[in-house]
Amino acid sequence: MVEVINKLAERSQKRGIQFAWRGLVCADWALHSSLYRRMALTKGGTLKEKEFASEEDKILVNLHRWGLHWSDQSGRLSILNQLAMLQHYGAPTRLVDITFNAWIGAWFAVEKKWDNGRSVLEESDARLFAIDVTDRLINENNEWRQWEDSLVRPWGKSYIPKIDKHFWTTNVFAWKPPNLDGRIAAQNGGFLFGGVAGSIKPDGKRFQFPKGGKNGFWNIEDAHKACCLALRPHKFDPKHGGVTTGALYTFRIKASAKKEIRHRLEKLFGYTHATIYPDYTGFSSFGISHLKARP
Repeated sequence: MVEVINKLAERSQKRGIQFAWRGLVCADWALHSSLYRRMALTKGGTLKEKEFASEEDKILVNLHRWGLHWSDQSGRLSILNQLAMLQHYGAPTRLVDITFNAWIGAWFAVEKKWDNGRSVLEESDARLFAIDVTDRLINENNEWRQWEDSLVRPWGKSYIPKIDKHFWTTNVFAWKPPNLDGRIAAQNGGFLFGGVAGSIKPDGKRFQFPKGGKNGFWNIEDAHKACCLALRPHKFDPKHGGVTTGALYTFRIKASAKKEIRHRLEKLFGYTHATIYPDYTGFSSFGISHLKARP
């Protein structure tokens, strides 16, 4: 894992490529936002952007009814900041948590989990995602930077200038938010977001998910089962440069390696639940995890 991360870092530095990272404790889990996952479970099938955005709109309207779109410190929150706060407290949103620190991403992949006082998922292989976000960071783009402060959804009908729906559903964006809380700073965190992946680009050409090698492409519905965003998986091959613009790489971590990697990351960097989740919500989830919550 050290070798892979170092090779990616060396090549990305030479080529001016920036990666974001996401770790999942179970390699079989899809790369889905929490809202996509919960809607797909509720519907019993894959989704399209239109129905996805409609549910998102209902959530934001309801948030206003509850009076939670407002902060005593900063006044009315922008749409992205509203979504960030919802994400922080466990409500479903289109945002996908990422980190800009590869080693924190690795920690999330091998993180120890509990359910009702019992350790879980230790026997499952983990997965580490490396996502090329070069030129995708809205903070560094003159056109997209204003999205951060918008009081309407930048991808909605009310926003001006209107985003082409084919552009929205065939691109992915990254956002490094302000330090709304200590957790974002501790995790060097950010968010990945975009429309539910579509199959037609603005120029009329097809957007497709490659199966790998000469095996063709996944149809869009099968692709959605694995990833709801318009990301293109590539095989990491150092002999061929190792980095392709717009790439998504995934690395499988064997279950038997989790404990040792977790131990090394704690000794090298001090990564623990206390340092990664430095708030009361984190303590509630992980500080007393040995106690049962239900019969």
